[in-house]
Amino acid sequence: MLAYAEELILETRSLPSRPEPARRRLTIAVIDDSPAFLEVICALLERDDYVDIVARGRNGIEAIEMVAKLDPDLVLMDIDMPRLDGLNAALIISCCFPQIRVMLMSVEDSPELRADCRACGAVAFVSKARFRQEFPLCLDEIGF
Repeated sequence: MLAYAEELILETRSLPSRPEPARRRLTIAVIDDSPAFLEVICALLERDDYVDIVARGRNGIEAIEMVAKLDPDLVLMDIDMPRLDGLNAALIISCCFPQIRVMLMSVEDSPELRADCRACGAVAFVSKARFRQEFPLCLDEIGF
């Protein structure tokens, strides 16, 4: 996983920013227990002029605390995390903060996992292995 994260970091340094002047600024809280992957995801997101990362966290409990304080537009969260996993955190966030959208991500990917994400209130699922390709498509699908 660390080698994959390092490869993505190197790739992002050579990519130009996507020009999207018509979009409004999108505030995102990024939650992942892997420091390396958290760095990669944030580096990718920060390349877009319309994205503001307002919080970074390591588990579902931190995600809920950040949502309550910061009211981001989107929570981008890993599923498999300590203390409180992404599925249960998504369920809590979608029930208590219905205005905030949750997008879950994982290295695992299956139709069953995607269905579980939807059942927990997530508006989308992104495979970590295909993050660069899937994330922009998911944003379009959910209206950002």
